[in-house]
Amino acid sequence: MSTFRRILLSIACLWLAACASLPPGAARDDEAGFRNVREQAHYRVRVREGTAPLPEGSRFRLPVVRVVDDGAGPGISEAQAGVVATHAARSVCLVLSPWVRWVDDDHAGRIALDLRRIGQSSSGLAATSAVIDAVVPGPFRLPAGLGALEVDSRIEAADGTPVLELRWARGANPLLHRARASSIGDAWELAPSHARDLKAALAALRPVAQADEVRKANLAACNARFGEVSVAGRAASLFVPLSPEALDPSDDEDPSP
Repeated sequence: MSTFRRILLSIACLWLAACASLPPGAARDDEAGFRNVREQAHYRVRVREGTAPLPEGSRFRLPVVRVVDDGAGPGISEAQAGVVATHAARSVCLVLSPWVRWVDDDHAGRIALDLRRIGQSSSGLAATSAVIDAVVPGPFRLPAGLGALEVDSRIEAADGTPVLELRWARGANPLLHRARASSIGDAWELAPSHARDLKAALAALRPVAQADEVRKANLAACNARFGEVSVAGRAASLFVPLSPEALDPSDDEDPSP
């Protein structure tokens, strides 16, 4: 077998095996009642149903988010952590819009996100992948230097009683998540995956689909609160993988509680 073929085979094996591994789930005092939806080295989802029903009309305040102490990995600035936090809240806002009614009412339900870990991506390796991707047919990414994201999310009734809780963590996959030349590239890319898993968990409570006018109002409220990711930037990043900082609107409004 030629040296070139050996290299290709080695890279292929790395691709098949490579995902950003997550740290072992640390024992916590309030684990009782959580059930495993996924339990993999790179992807964990745990759900606990609460005692409160969905608020009447599924009326909720817009999602709030915070980065817990030491949640941002080394090499990630406070501003970068804010970009990931805003994207996580925006993703939940948009993904749940068909089933909830976003309102400005302190007596409505609450959806809160705690970003427990923003795992750093290797900017250098991501940039190298991007250069190779530009000249190699099909998507390409080096299977190393991958980032991760870990989020606790809570859906609560107006009085704070839990409706649903989700503990979620996922590491990037070189075949699924495109390289972006930023230390938050993978965490930012993973945020919508968390929102989709939260929606899947909420489906078990059988929320009622909202009318079209409510959905449109929901989307407008999400965009007004969290901003819109640049459509032109998304299109351009198919050719030049722009960083989240270049794609995402600045988080001048802090979406934290």
